[in-house]
Amino acid sequence: MQTVMVKGRTYNYIHAIGMGTPGGLGFRNPLDLALGKDDLIYVLSRGSEGEPCQRVTVLTTDEEFVREYGGPGEGDGEWVWGNSIALDDEGRLYLADEWLHRISIFDKEGNFLSKWGVPGSGPGELNGPAGLAFNSKGELLITENLNHRVQRFTPDGQYLGSFGSEGTGDDQLIRPWGLAVDKYDNVFVADWHNNRVQKFSSDGQYMMTFGTPGKGIGELNLPSDVAVDSDGDVYITDWWNNKVEVFDGDGEHLTTFIGNADKPSKWAQQFLDDNPDYRKARMRATSLAQEQLFYSPVAVEIGDDGSIYIVEDQRWRIQVYRKEQDWVDPQFNL
Repeated sequence: MQTVMVKGRTYNYIHAIGMGTPGGLGFRNPLDLALGKDDLIYVLSRGSEGEPCQRVTVLTTDEEFVREYGGPGEGDGEWVWGNSIALDDEGRLYLADEWLHRISIFDKEGNFLSKWGVPGSGPGELNGPAGLAFNSKGELLITENLNHRVQRFTPDGQYLGSFGSEGTGDDQLIRPWGLAVDKYDNVFVADWHNNRVQKFSSDGQYMMTFGTPGKGIGELNLPSDVAVDSDGDVYITDWWNNKVEVFDGDGEHLTTFIGNADKPSKWAQQFLDDNPDYRKARMRATSLAQEQLFYSPVAVEIGDDGSIYIVEDQRWRIQVYRKEQDWVDPQFNL
């Protein structure tokens, strides 16, 4: 476990979750996750054209498999390019399909309930829905990758309003992806092609920008998602740079996560124990140093206990960190 202490904060790496499989105990090109009640995690796998594995995997924080549902297609309960998921207060799961320009809704058990969405660029229409988040009023906010804006809807799809337009100026967006809402209903948008995260008020007024374009510490290159913790600190998955940047609420850079998965996940270790040939081949590797690092971190969520869940699209796993709430350094008399 690695401990990082910076500016009054303490972060610990905890463990990894998941592995790459076409079904069951694992994920395939996971793009998003949502944290539910009873320590449940919902993970959206997108799969690929060569291996369609569209599904939602439900598991516990202790990596116990619960269920999976979904599948490739255009019918009810299916999707083509699932891009993001979000849970409402009743535990219903909302899924954005970037290809079909629609939102599908499932109950707690994974049963399909309904869908809505009309393709287009007018008010209330969707073109490449990319990110989902609920505010405190129960309204669903959606970023649109191809309409370069954020729209607000009721849970059943009634249009409420929008903000943003295509461009590089303040309050403009180019192909926005993930988004988050803080406890004040401020909206944080991963402005993917502008290499920044923008913060807006609840009514869509521009407030500030996090990050600058680049490859260095605190710089961003195609950020895909953003999350905000209870203290107002901001976490950004820097997708192309393979890192996660952390800022305080004023935009000051705090630290950088690069990945610390020095041990296989529970599921991966179980697979290695059951398959000695794979275990021996892994032991023959000259170096496993790269294995612990992030490879295309694509989504981030914050748990109530300060846990930070980071999804890796290309390593097919989740790395878990924790921002410790009551960390006390031991005092030694030497």
